[in-house]
Amino acid sequence: MGGDCLNFGCVPSKALIAAGKQAYAMNHGAQFGVKNVEPTVDYAAAKDHVRGVIDHIAPVDSQERFEGFGVHVIREFGKFISPNEVQAGEHVIKARRFVVATGSGPFVPPIPGIDDVTVYTNETIFDLRERPDHLIVIGGGPIGMEMAQAHIRLGSKVTVIEGAKVFGNDDPEIAAFVVEKMQAEGVEIVENAIAEKITASGAGITIHTPKGDFSGTHLLMAAGRKVNIDKLDLEAGNVAYNRGGLEVGANLRSTTNKRVYAAGDAAGGLQFTHLAGYHAGILVRSLVLGMPAKAKTDHIPWATYTDPEIAQVGLTEAQAIEKYGARVDVARSEFDHNDRAIAEGKNTGLIKVMVVKGKPVGASIAGPLAGELIGMWAMAIANGMKMSAISNTVLPYPTIMEVNKRAAGAYFSPKLFESKTIKRVAGLVQRWLP
Repeated sequence: MGGDCLNFGCVPSKALIAAGKQAYAMNHGAQFGVKNVEPTVDYAAAKDHVRGVIDHIAPVDSQERFEGFGVHVIREFGKFISPNEVQAGEHVIKARRFVVATGSGPFVPPIPGIDDVTVYTNETIFDLRERPDHLIVIGGGPIGMEMAQAHIRLGSKVTVIEGAKVFGNDDPEIAAFVVEKMQAEGVEIVENAIAEKITASGAGITIHTPKGDFSGTHLLMAAGRKVNIDKLDLEAGNVAYNRGGLEVGANLRSTTNKRVYAAGDAAGGLQFTHLAGYHAGILVRSLVLGMPAKAKTDHIPWATYTDPEIAQVGLTEAQAIEKYGARVDVARSEFDHNDRAIAEGKNTGLIKVMVVKGKPVGASIAGPLAGELIGMWAMAIANGMKMSAISNTVLPYPTIMEVNKRAAGAYFSPKLFESKTIKRVAGLVQRWLP
């Protein structure tokens, strides 16, 4: 109960990241007049913290809570046995509607030699009690990079091996802020290096790539996700699917069996917990209230909780230019102009907002609290708001949130101060004012 996010994903990873942040802060206080202290890291105790966070949240997703709502919970694997029947253990359920919300799990590619070594994934790394001396991470996406930074801060050596570019789904300029910071902390990042073979030697593991061999003591596989549909026997249910999940329309309904819907990772596309929650709202309106509802993704944000954080909603700069061409204005603001960020010594970062006809169509952020800052742009895009709605908003001073308003100001400034018409009007007004 609670799925991947509670047990193996968002919750435990953020708890371990928090432990890493605390260790890092102890050795980086000199700029504030606080003497640096080399932290003594108890890796097992950090994992106890992770388990405590999971246990604290678990009752919200527990079987008991849902049974209290009147939900019948069956703890068995379910599979279709006909287009309108699912079997789970000894139970056969015939229903008018089915929602497949099985999520996804870690993808472990069939690299030669992989069966000869211990491979950790996000489903097993949080059970590891002994700190890795040297963690090798295959995959430079959000999971791999978050775990890489957390572990180097907790005292491990870390090497990240990525077949293409790390943070490949994010704006390259935005990603560069995090890459530079992680490398400065000691994370070895090897890009454009496909893992061709894995060998074991004593207590060590070696990854063989075209860019050389890289050895460590532990291996974390973070090379992507696969949707959990293998055991559903979708053919028996006449449910079309592909590698990405069920084949569904914008209403999340199966294209081949109108009784079946999908939510979250099983619906294909973006794989985020908050997207699954959004899908649930779509399905409630459709299945319970009978209201037509369709899902879209242009307003769905995401964040990577490295330090600094990365956040994105809508189109990146490259995507916006590809779609809208010269009609795109890119408003930029750096964190080094934000007084709160300067006061806290976290003033490295950048926000880019892609604007078409006065409305934001995308925002990319690297910096402290980027995952919080992106919320304003997600709201603006979801509700068709104009940049003036951001610039008109009065924010408390000093806050990091002012970075957003400064970006809106960067959009309007050229239009105000470079417009000949506005200058002419302003001159006439000044001439006639008493």
